[in-house]
Amino acid sequence: MSECDSGVIPDRQAFLARQPQELQEQLRELLSAADWIEQLAGPTLADAVGGPDASGAVPDLEETLPHANHSAAVERTLPLSFGSLEFSAIGTSPCTPRGEVSSSPPARELSQPVLPCQFGDYILQRVLGRGGMGVVYSGHQRHLDRPVAIKMIRSGALASPEEVQRFYAEARSAAKLDHPNIVTVYQCGEFEGHHYFSMDYVAGTDLARMTKDQPLDGKRAARYVRDVARAIQYAHDRGVLHRDLKPANVLVDSNDMVRITDFGLAKQIGMETGLTATGAALGTPGYMSPEQASGRADEQHHATDIYSLGAILFTIVTGRAPFKASGVLQTIMQVIHRPPPMARSINPEVDQDLETIIDVCLQKAPERRYPSATALAAELDRYLNGVPIQSRPMSQLRRCWYWLLGVPIFGAILDHRVVEPTDAHRWVQRGLIASALLILCAWMLLLIPSSLWYKNRIMPRSIRVAAGVSGGSYDQVAHQLVEALGNVTNSQSSVLTTEGSSDNLGLLLDHQAELALLQGDSVGSSSVAVIAPLYYETVHIIVRAASDIDELSDVVGKQIMIGADRAGSRGVAQLLLERAGISLPEVEIVNADWRELNERPTVQAAIVVSRLRAPELVRLLNDGQYRLLAVPDAIEFALDEPVFHPQKIPPSVYPNCQLPEMGIATVAPTAYLATQIDTSDALVKKVLECLYAPEMIERTGILPADRAAHWQGLVWHPAAREFFQPYRDAASGK
Repeated sequence: MSECDSGVIPDRQAFLARQPQELQEQLRELLSAADWIEQLAGPTLADAVGGPDASGAVPDLEETLPHANHSAAVERTLPLSFGSLEFSAIGTSPCTPRGEVSSSPPARELSQPVLPCQFGDYILQRVLGRGGMGVVYSGHQRHLDRPVAIKMIRSGALASPEEVQRFYAEARSAAKLDHPNIVTVYQCGEFEGHHYFSMDYVAGTDLARMTKDQPLDGKRAARYVRDVARAIQYAHDRGVLHRDLKPANVLVDSNDMVRITDFGLAKQIGMETGLTATGAALGTPGYMSPEQASGRADEQHHATDIYSLGAILFTIVTGRAPFKASGVLQTIMQVIHRPPPMARSINPEVDQDLETIIDVCLQKAPERRYPSATALAAELDRYLNGVPIQSRPMSQLRRCWYWLLGVPIFGAILDHRVVEPTDAHRWVQRGLIASALLILCAWMLLLIPSSLWYKNRIMPRSIRVAAGVSGGSYDQVAHQLVEALGNVTNSQSSVLTTEGSSDNLGLLLDHQAELALLQGDSVGSSSVAVIAPLYYETVHIIVRAASDIDELSDVVGKQIMIGADRAGSRGVAQLLLERAGISLPEVEIVNADWRELNERPTVQAAIVVSRLRAPELVRLLNDGQYRLLAVPDAIEFALDEPVFHPQKIPPSVYPNCQLPEMGIATVAPTAYLATQIDTSDALVKKVLECLYAPEMIERTGILPADRAAHWQGLVWHPAAREFFQPYRDAASGK
């Protein structure tokens, strides 16, 4: 497949014949699947202009055109300009004459205009955002002299009839609605093959961006959702369901008023347009209602949007969606089958009344939700005015009953389908089976060493800590922690030497380690919980002093170390190279640890993620053979990649690296100590007691507890959240 991407047409039969017999059939199926995907994608531009040249090579074009008739599609959809509007086609420069192919790679999407440009009565100025089907531009309407937002079909003149039909359905749905909290549609139409509609330009942000770093206060969140609910009721009264409500589709203008946008999945109540296939799940998985996720179009009514409003409220007060798994299918299965989490289990500061309102909205059965958006808005009004709400929290007995139905063995007995049991449900089922076996053994043996069983349940017999390469920063902290745990527990503690952060995460998820040191971008798994942030790891771009490399983009064509295959620094290095406009094939990657740099004179550069002033790094950099480069656009990089913090390396740290007086800019991810979300509280508490003993902080140089307590956006282990709560309370004056 790599050969195909590079333009070489391989002999498949010869390729298969070279492989082991037991793999040939699987490889044949994979190649057939690739052919099927290629057919769905349609012809490439190379096909359009005549295919391979005489040498058998295909033009260097990476993207393909949407599926259509080859000759007709190319002739119809690859013009380079429409009147005064100039476009850039795939593989074609805006200045390239029609019918010719530029040798330079495409700089823009298919049919994306060269901005700024004139588009009918509008001046397109910049891109505001892109979705699955559309792209929205900021612009100016000349004759009426007003700012507008213009939405076009993302595939431009290549749009299929179904895309055009859905696009105009969105415009019609939004145009029917004249409400101060709904973005107003001004005009829709077609200009030289490009379908568009213009709407009110809202200067501000959206709820997704507003809550990216931290959740909102409950009162403010309730006010936003109340106003959205009133606007949605207005839409429902006019026969329009939104069906794609989510934080990104709720704008907040400069007057702190909410405006609903993106009616791309809207549906006329009581009508089926034919745009939604039977059994199709359309929407954003984390905010779909169960009936939406199941593709049951006939059951999607007012309650569908009410569920999404509850999901929005849950997200903006907790910082995460009610359901978010590692993949889209897993998320949809959770929406359909798992009970929603309680908001206070994620953010204990959420008011109980607000949690109750959210819980009613997120009920699986539509009839258990609020009967209308007006009822939801009235309930939020009562909450905002300090009046007792009318909804009552689900009783503990009923909640326990629903929870028990999620245990597979109970679900099977009570004829309740359980498709996606949680880890807790699986553990309960295992516990029930184990308990039954223990009772049987007790009856047979008349004696059960209950004290030993209880002890093993609380503390594991062995504590394995996944560290890093021997002698590295992770390894040093791990050995100090294991030594401390050995002094206060009876468990067998050990350090696992690994290649780095990615390797540690794999061992943790496979239950081959109880604790793991992870880099910031590795703690996003839903089954991983943070015990404590430890310290910053600084990104060092190291080059040989005698080399001609003055900035990161100069490493093209040179040998560079970016860490072992499963090292955390490898992912950071790839991000940096991509940021500098360098793809991995453009450099020669040396898979080795940076400590071997002196032993490999042909290697010109290395990207190292390590603690500032790490002894081995100081020894390497202070012999005068190496220089340090700044991370390009470090502050912007940190803003785009939230797991990184901007940082400067002062010249005093590495005096022989010829650093400027002000130092050089770089970024730094955080190193975390993490565990499985279901690890026992007793183990986590013991780890934290050892970790924040004064002598441990002094030996390891980790962040003190009062600083670590205020890290945001983390999935904390419950015992860790409880441990750090007093520090948070002290800082807030509670």
